Amino acid sequence: MDGEMGEDLLAEILVRLPPKSLARFQCVSTTWRGLIAADYLRRRLPLITSGVLFHDGPRDGEGGRRAYTYARAASASGEDGGGVAEADDMSFFPCHATSSIIDGCNGLLLYYASCPAAFHVVNPTTRRWAALPEPRRKTLLSVLSFDPCASPHYKVVCFTGWLPRGASVEVFDSETGAWGEHELDFGLETDAMSATMHCFAGAVHVLAYSGHVVRIDLGTMACAVTALPAPVSYRARAGHCRGRLRYASSDGSRLTLWELVDAGKSEWVAKHELGVVDLVSGGSCHPATATFVFMAFHPEREVVYLWTPSKLIAFNMEQMRVEEECVFGSGKEDAQLIQIWLFPFSRHLASCLA
Repeated sequence: MDGEMGEDLLAEILVRLPPKSLARFQCVSTTWRGLIAADYLRRRLPLITSGVLFHDGPRDGEGGRRAYTYARAASASGEDGGGVAEADDMSFFPCHATSSIIDGCNGLLLYYASCPAAFHVVNPTTRRWAALPEPRRKTLLSVLSFDPCASPHYKVVCFTGWLPRGASVEVFDSETGAWGEHELDFGLETDAMSATMHCFAGAVHVLAYSGHVVRIDLGTMACAVTALPAPVSYRARAGHCRGRLRYASSDGSRLTLWELVDAGKSEWVAKHELGVVDLVSGGSCHPATATFVFMAFHPEREVVYLWTPSKLIAFNMEQMRVEEECVFGSGKEDAQLIQIWLFPFSRHLASCLA
């Protein structure tokens, strides 16, 4: 049937299907699998947006911390371009209630339970998961690295001890199914390092309060230091757009987006600026309540994702307008978004933990 229909028409049909259906339809034939895996189709598919947020309900006990929920942001619908984020049903994962989501990367989630200590990597798209063997040492900080456009394999990096200018780490590689021990030399004082990290193309980028970003190559475990163009605050974020490292800095009233031109020379160029007045004129919120926090870069377009009270906004920096809004929580003003992950559909995402 696919031969009679023609690949162009078939591609037009496939691009309109939800990601989970695409993952299943790769099994129909080699032609379908080739089309679904092709870059042409991948570039036309919308990004899958996921988020971790606090529940907008009451706290657990008096003064207790509110539990958080994993949710996927719905695509914009209706004339106002709005959508509502619904909590994803994670009941298929038996340890969901007894574990915490501690990281996510390109469609995979990293869960951790402390009693007994256990790591799980979960793929909500295929609704499968894998239990990791226990690391040799107690972990202090963990990060998940996964590139679905390159490979179905992932790595989990656990920082197990701090050195004056580095760290002891254990790295789990899903390809070998084993942990490996390493020592890192950050090239900076460890006290300057923040917990703000970003994974891309087999490397972890860590922001440092000294005004630097440290790139950790997960293949060689070598570190490279690049000076940043603006100070690092708790609002600062690193990310990639069109294959280049970007840095978002804010002074509380204005956001500046930088792009790395030359890592060796620490040369950056300012790409865009955004203020509260731009967000109001772009149609996002009322001037009296206008506030925003930078969340993420779009990996392929000049679009950024911002958090305003109870809403996730996709803002086009070239056209200076809101492209999409998604509302979180029923209590609106009580919801708080912690982190989002943006990733394209790919055959490796469907194959990982398939």
